[in-house]
Amino acid sequence: MATVPDSAENAVRCVCGECPSKPAELKSFYCARGAGGSAVQHRGCLCGECPLTGDYDLWGDYYCESGAAS
Repeated sequence: MATVPDSAENAVRCVCGECPSKPAELKSFYCARGAGGSAVQHRGCLCGECPLTGDYDLWGDYYCESGAAS
């Protein structure tokens, strides 16, 4: 698993904003920027459907809770 570069190109491709589990906060792009500061209610995770998952060989989910991929 690779580290996801925090770039504008990757941020645009991020699907965190569409996720049903995304905490009610402005932050997103969790696989690159780290966990949010709000509690996560597990209602399904879109990390596996994100194009960044394949690009960077990510295998985790709920990066909004667990923090940045490394």
